[in-house]
Amino acid sequence: MDGTTNQAVRHPMYYFPHGTHIFRVENMLYKLHNDFLATHSGLFNDMFVIGDTNSSPIEGRSDAQPIVLEGEEQAIFDLFLDHVHGRSRSVGADAAYTHEQLRGLLKFTDKYRCLMTRNFVIDHIWDQRFSYRPAELVQLGCWFSIPKFFHRGFKSLLAMPLKEINREHRLEMGQEVFIALVYAKSALDEHMRLVACEEPVILTHVTDCQDPSACQEDWHNVWWNGMGRFLLDGRNPQPFSDAVERFREMQFGRMSQGCRNLMFQLLDRGTGFRRADLFITEICNGLIQDFLVLDVN
Repeated sequence: MDGTTNQAVRHPMYYFPHGTHIFRVENMLYKLHNDFLATHSGLFNDMFVIGDTNSSPIEGRSDAQPIVLEGEEQAIFDLFLDHVHGRSRSVGADAAYTHEQLRGLLKFTDKYRCLMTRNFVIDHIWDQRFSYRPAELVQLGCWFSIPKFFHRGFKSLLAMPLKEINREHRLEMGQEVFIALVYAKSALDEHMRLVACEEPVILTHVTDCQDPSACQEDWHNVWWNGMGRFLLDGRNPQPFSDAVERFREMQFGRMSQGCRNLMFQLLDRGTGFRRADLFITEICNGLIQDFLVLDVN
């Protein structure tokens, strides 16, 4: 490792007089306790175990010969030390973490196997998930093997019109995920058309229904003029739950109140669209197995 100390200065907070090892990150020197680092990092633990038998006794013992953490950023290393020393920031604080800081810290915790800090970062991002673009959550889920990030991001992208998924989104999620998204949206669109065109059948008419044939006929007509139009509106297609609420306000002609109540009980339970939800869950689970093994570039 490079042992030069040109322009290197001691960290004002994390250069402990009674520390056991001196590290250099960029141009900052840290004197830290090996037992403390080993407790919070699997890689540091391995480093110290190997160092007890193989490394030079000089390395890490003086400012002139520090252990250099090549490729790491001082700002990210400081965030890691802040967390393990109980100085982490809270969600919503004035000096909250930026997306870039959390991404960098997540990358560091993966490399150095810092489980406690990794879980802290994941929880922090999840608490702020509404501030992330869906494609960004998909990317984080892929790069760092976090299924719930991928699932939420992918499901949000499925709800977006394809024309709103721009080049930046495609680059973030990657070409393979984007292709899978296009196929999934195509399958969901086909299912939506089927739901819009084929109303749930009234299998049993209630006792207050005076004319089952007329009841079924008007249910069919109102469904097409209502749910069909709401779900397939070219300018403003409605999600299934919103379409049901608008559909509830329509006039149902010769359909009996009892039959109407019965059919809305089915709709309120998600009947007709539950398969779409199951499809989304299944495709996300399949993609998680395919894509959440990627390494950070």
